Order: sequence, then structure tokens, then C-alpha cells
Amino acid sequence: MSAIALGIRAVISQRFTKSRIWDICRRYGCTTFSLLGGMMSGIYNEPPRPDDADNPVEVVISAGTPIAIWEDFEKRFNVKILEWYGAVEGGFAYKPIGQGPIGSFGKPIEGLMEYKIVAEHDNEVPPGVTGELLMRAVNQKPEVEYHGRPEDSEKKTRGGWLRTGDMVHRDEEGWLFFDYRKEGGGLRRQGEFIIPSYVEKVIGEHPDVSEVCVYGIPAASGAPGESDLVAAVAPFEGRSIDPASIFKKALEGLERNAVPSYIQVVEEIPKSASEKYLDRVLRDQFSPEAENVYRLEDYQA
Repeated sequence: MSAIALGIRAVISQRFTKSRIWDICRRYGCTTFSLLGGMMSGIYNEPPRPDDADNPVEVVISAGTPIAIWEDFEKRFNVKILEWYGAVEGGFAYKPIGQGPIGSFGKPIEGLMEYKIVAEHDNEVPPGVTGELLMRAVNQKPEVEYHGRPEDSEKKTRGGWLRTGDMVHRDEEGWLFFDYRKEGGGLRRQGEFIIPSYVEKVIGEHPDVSEVCVYGIPAASGAPGESDLVAAVAPFEGRSIDPASIFKKALEGLERNAVPSYIQVVEEIPKSASEKYLDRVLRDQFSPEAENVYRLEDYQA
């Protein structure tokens, strides 16, 4: 749409390729490309090349850049990241290049969008406190109609706000940060919240790991709201996964509480049409007794 509006050339691939993205950009002289956060992790996990920074790309437009790799990605590939946020039903925010803190998805456009962050009973929360993000266009009532689901439609816009289902917080200057989805929740382990992207960054730097998705399962301890961590990993073509070396890298690069309890080896991480990792599919496939699942406790002395 941007290319059509501006009358400039665009390159459209049939599917996303993390290994050839830079070659494609070099071939066609692309100065920008768009992706989602899961795609960025895949690109970053590719083995470093001497010509990584030798490309025509100036700006990568991203939704959901993992904070753990943000600055390293920019430096390695000599690009700038323009982060944005949008919901299909409405709502928009973005972080202009060079403005705001790393990790923020920005602010709504002043005069066009308004928002608030609320806890239970729609009480607004102060800076630094996580709550659900509500958005709407200024002076415009949001309308959502899910086919055949009138109750869900009404719930989505209850109180005259679009209820995004995204749990976020803001800093003192109003910059917004994504924390987790309301449905599914964050990963809490022994009282601490674990950020999956940090775990994925460390494990993803293992030379045999092509893709990694970290998710939570109910804690074996039975503690309410607590999770045990699972790292689903897929190897590069022609390579295999050595669970011992994965656990070793995690123990060396992460705080002990962030080290996964399990490694789940798969051929490929299941994804949506937009290349978003489908951790629910991995969770459904997971079993502690499965042949492709390895326990941390079995690799510790």
C-alpha cells in the first residue's frame, strides 16, 4: 500500500525467507522492508556473515521487535528500526526513529488516537504498572462486529473503548511498552516475570539453532500462576540438536531462574500466516515423557 501510494517499486515474496532476505534486498536495491518481531528473531539467529552490514536497507519497519536483540540487530545489519503497533480492529502507535527508549512501541498519534491503561474495574494505572491497553479514535466511537459473535463484539468495545487484550505499561513520558497478552498471561517463575525474548536471544545464538520459541506450562510445583519454561528449538538444515550443549549455553548466558526446564526439539517452529510463532501448538504437542523433550535435571550433576 505504501509503494502504491508513493508510486515507488516494491518487491513481494511468496513467503518469508530469513536466510535470503539480505540477498533479495541487495538484488533489488531495497531500502526498507517490513516484518513482525518473530521474523526478526529468525533473521538474527542466522549465522553471522562478513557482509551482514553491506546492504542497501536503511529502515526496518517492525511490529514486536524483541528488546533483547534490538540494538544488536541495528548494529549488525547497519539499519534503523521503526517500531509500530496496530490492532486489526483499530488502534495505532509508533516510535519514530531516534526518539523514545529502546523497547517501546511508541505513542498514539496526538490528536487522532487516545488511550488509557487500566486494571480491574477500568481503574487507570500509574506509569510503570501493567494494565490492559484501551484505545479509540478521538471523538469516534469504536465499532467491532465479529461474524456470528454478538457477545464478543459488544465485549470488545465495552464502555466506548477498543479493548486490545494487550497488557502494557508506560513510562513517565508516555512511551508504551508491551508486556504480554491478557489471554495467556506472562511467564512468572518463582515470583519473577521472565521475558521470553531474552531467553530466546541466548539460545538462538547457539550455532545449531535455527529457531527458538520459549513458552510456559503450568509449574510442576502446582503454584498458582507459576510456569515452568520450555524452549522449543529447531535445527538448521543438515544439523542436529545436542540438548546438553543447549542447556550449557543457557546456564552460562542466563540467570538461573530463566533457564528452561525443558528443551523440546522440533523440525520447525509452527507459525501463523504472518510468521508469528504458535506456542499454543507447541504446548499441545508437549509432554515431559515425549522422546523429543529433554529435562534440565537430567543434564546436571
